[in-house]
Amino acid sequence: MNSPNTIRQQDRPAEFPLKIQGGMLEALGINMYATIGKCLVEFVANAHDAEATRVDISIPFDAIEEARGKARETAKAQVEAGDRDPFTVLLTPLPEDLKITISDDGHGMSPEQIEERFLPVNRKRREDADGEETVLTSESGKRHVMGRKGLGKLAGFGAATKVVIETKREGQDFATVFTLDDAVIREAEDIGEVRIPAEYIEGRPIEQKGTTVTLYGLKSDAVRYAFETIAKQIRSAFFGIRADEMAIHINDTLIEQPDPDYVFVYPHGASEDDLADDEVQIGELATMPVRYMVGFRRQNLPTSQRGARIYCNKRLAAGPSLFGLPTGMHNFHSQSYMECIVQADELDRHGIDLINTNRSQLREDNEIVAALLEFVEERMRRALAAHAKWKEEVVDDEITKAPKARFAMQMTSTLEGPAKASARRLLRRLAIEHGADSREFEELAPLIVQTMNTGEVLIRLSHLETNVETIRQVALNLIELADIEKSDALKIYRGRRDAINALLALVRKGEHEFWKKKGIEKELHQLLKEEPWLIRPEFNRYLTSDERLTNVSTMLAEHLGVDTQAALDDPKRPDLVFLMSDTGQPHRIIVVELKSTSLPLKHEHLVQLKGYMAKIETYCRTELNRKVTVHGYLIGSMPDEKTVNDDERLLLHEIEKQGLNSEWSVMGTRSMLEYAQVANGHAIAAMEKDLADLDQDAESEADPENVAAIQQNDGAEAHDCRPVT
Repeated sequence: MNSPNTIRQQDRPAEFPLKIQGGMLEALGINMYATIGKCLVEFVANAHDAEATRVDISIPFDAIEEARGKARETAKAQVEAGDRDPFTVLLTPLPEDLKITISDDGHGMSPEQIEERFLPVNRKRREDADGEETVLTSESGKRHVMGRKGLGKLAGFGAATKVVIETKREGQDFATVFTLDDAVIREAEDIGEVRIPAEYIEGRPIEQKGTTVTLYGLKSDAVRYAFETIAKQIRSAFFGIRADEMAIHINDTLIEQPDPDYVFVYPHGASEDDLADDEVQIGELATMPVRYMVGFRRQNLPTSQRGARIYCNKRLAAGPSLFGLPTGMHNFHSQSYMECIVQADELDRHGIDLINTNRSQLREDNEIVAALLEFVEERMRRALAAHAKWKEEVVDDEITKAPKARFAMQMTSTLEGPAKASARRLLRRLAIEHGADSREFEELAPLIVQTMNTGEVLIRLSHLETNVETIRQVALNLIELADIEKSDALKIYRGRRDAINALLALVRKGEHEFWKKKGIEKELHQLLKEEPWLIRPEFNRYLTSDERLTNVSTMLAEHLGVDTQAALDDPKRPDLVFLMSDTGQPHRIIVVELKSTSLPLKHEHLVQLKGYMAKIETYCRTELNRKVTVHGYLIGSMPDEKTVNDDERLLLHEIEKQGLNSEWSVMGTRSMLEYAQVANGHAIAAMEKDLADLDQDAESEADPENVAAIQQNDGAEAHDCRPVT
């Protein structure tokens, strides 16, 4: 029996072996490249660094969609039977006969390069023989390389369980084939002991070169995306790669950057093909050359696409992001239309790695990145200011060209004095923010004019040949009343600001709700029931709230003037119903369906809304003999563009296909909040300014000299007054 001292000596080795278990590769592959789009970006980057002139990607979208449906049904049955962990459904592999291939005509790899350069995990791609990162260009020196960390080879494991690579160098008469198998690597006690079998295909043409990566055992969730989504990811991941330099195809379709629909670009004269030159001052250390432009789209961008994208060596390094751009700045609303492109190649051409592995952000713990981000934020700030000034300059021309906006301005000619000026200011501001031909302008402009139209009273009095003194007294009373009403209106708008803040609190509560409860739906319903203008400015009084369709039909019949009718027999309850155009034809009925801000909207919710709409329209036509138009609003939390849920994806697909004249709209609570903030914020500011101007005018008129002048003018006007005919 060994003594205690002997045991202790045996348990004290002079060194320890470092083992990396196989699960490490799987974790890296899944965590960084969880979608097929991200996987493909890595393989395209590899092709670029191999000096390829063409990349061909083949994806059997229809077969994948069919197989995914079958796999999920099988997995669902297994989960319900208790035979499977529900979260593993995300990793369900599809049949082995389904595959995705990525082929390029780059230099390819020799067996030696495979062993020494490709297979070593985390090999520093840019290191020279002395361990310095000086190898910044591709094999012939004509391209600056994108790769650096040596992890892109793991990308395939994010979307597949098996990665087969066939590669060939020019000048060799054989191709090398090897397989990275997740099942083999995952079980390894030490990755360093794993042997990767190699095969060789003889008789290949000497001049042939390139690499083909084939993904097998596709993971159901990772390959759920359609062609356009994947193409968009690839377009966003690269900037400045021309098709004649390296053409990227998916199923023989060339992936090109579409011509951007910009209405304004900063700085003047810049474009995606000709970025503006500038430099970043990095403290007292140095300057870094950069190129950039800021463009404002005609249509607002999804939240995930707004702000700056920073590229290094033609590949995305960070963004899109607004970074630290302050939200309270003038014209911040226009960031919804803004994208900024920054080329900062020098950031990735030195011995320090400043780009995070996931390429969504930069390492911000240093002076270089801090200076770059400060530069980007400042340029976006300047662009927003220049954009605001430009909108001010062109708005009058836009109003003249837009028939409905021109008519709204003509309507203000019936107003008097400050009311006319106030109305015109509000209409111009509305056109500046939303566009003179926008739906927002069309809906809000008449409301602005109508609420200020006290001048019609004076015009009518003149038509009736009312004596001058009476008109003068009525006018003074109306002005006083207008001041009171404007002050009261300001109180109302400030009350609306409180409602907007309540909506903001609900949105934030839903976004941060960890367990995604449904209770917030009731809070949202109560808020919109009390403040329906948050949905659309013309929504003031609802017809019904959370009533059975039976009661909805009865109230519709009453408001449409139908005495006898058969009520709609249906217990379902739409959240809110509005009846618009009470005196016009055809009547417009609005159905609103609300969902919790803590749960993403789904296609089944849209189906539910459409069901309400169809039943109400059919009832009005068949039972009430009334022609109506029914429009629906589905309101809640918009699904993430990268959602894995099929029902959420189907809703996003429906929204994407939706035409301009669709009978339904899906409104995210975030978008509703932004709209309400802009529309009411400007009204508050305009009214506060008008009241301040009126107070100043009142002080001026109180001056004795001014009073005398007014009385003298009043007398002159009285002697020269004629009735208006």
